[in-house]
Amino acid sequence: MEMFLLALWGLAILAPLVWAWREKASIAMAMTLSLLFGYIVQLIWHWTGYDYLVIHVFMVPAWVEQGRLFTLISAGFAHSPGDPLHVLGNIVIIALVGIPLEKRLGRGRWLISYFIGLLGGSIAWTLANPGSYTPALGASGAAFGILGTYLAGWPKDEVYFPFIIIRPWPVQFIALVYFGIEVYKAMQVYKFEEVSDVAHLAHLGGFILAYITLPLVRKGSSWTPETEMVELPIEHPFEGVDELVKKLMDEGDEKETRQAWMEEISIRANCPICEGNLEFENLRIKCAVSKSHLHWP
Repeated sequence: MEMFLLALWGLAILAPLVWAWREKASIAMAMTLSLLFGYIVQLIWHWTGYDYLVIHVFMVPAWVEQGRLFTLISAGFAHSPGDPLHVLGNIVIIALVGIPLEKRLGRGRWLISYFIGLLGGSIAWTLANPGSYTPALGASGAAFGILGTYLAGWPKDEVYFPFIIIRPWPVQFIALVYFGIEVYKAMQVYKFEEVSDVAHLAHLGGFILAYITLPLVRKGSSWTPETEMVELPIEHPFEGVDELVKKLMDEGDEKETRQAWMEEISIRANCPICEGNLEFENLRIKCAVSKSHLHWP
């Protein structure tokens, strides 16, 4: 029974991500579903008396030092069944901030950045608490990593967020408010020895590592700063992706944003000549079979 419930938790997490990747859907939205479905399975553990299964997936610094490195990742998909606001708070950030960021970065680089934030939080907590047997769990490091990444790349973007009222707020305001609050709370714990069950340093670690590594994540993209930006023609040769092309035309003034939409088009569309797959390279969409079929724009 234990193995079944653990496998069910893993399936609940992986299924939305695998489906979204195969169907070329939003990875950020899929991540919110992964966290939600994983939490529901944890509630099932709680209701059936199998709460202790969480020890297999949460992170304990002393255990990490002994080689349980997988918990640096697995802990980011587990939350306390008794604290639903924890998982909901992370989901709000990932949905409201993460989805616009995905449009800037593209799906693959968004996922890389997400796991950088997750690892940053886990590593920061482990380094700050060497030999400790105090467990840590939750996606907050990854959620703060999203804020750090967005702040590093597009601080003036505005996204809808519930600060007192739901309205568009500048990313730099959202990110710096969250970062400032965590710095203050961390000081209360480590300087004034206040008791807290929140891993504030994990939040800061995820934020900082994602912030400083964005240039490396960008460097892994298929365009270089020297790639020529050309004017996009009104007419396009693609079928079934009119909405994506419209987004490209409306938002493609910056290279990162243009790249994200063109990558998405190359994934979803086919060559109009041979129906083959498309490739994206250096801000151009090409037929994978023959460049003579398509080279756009």
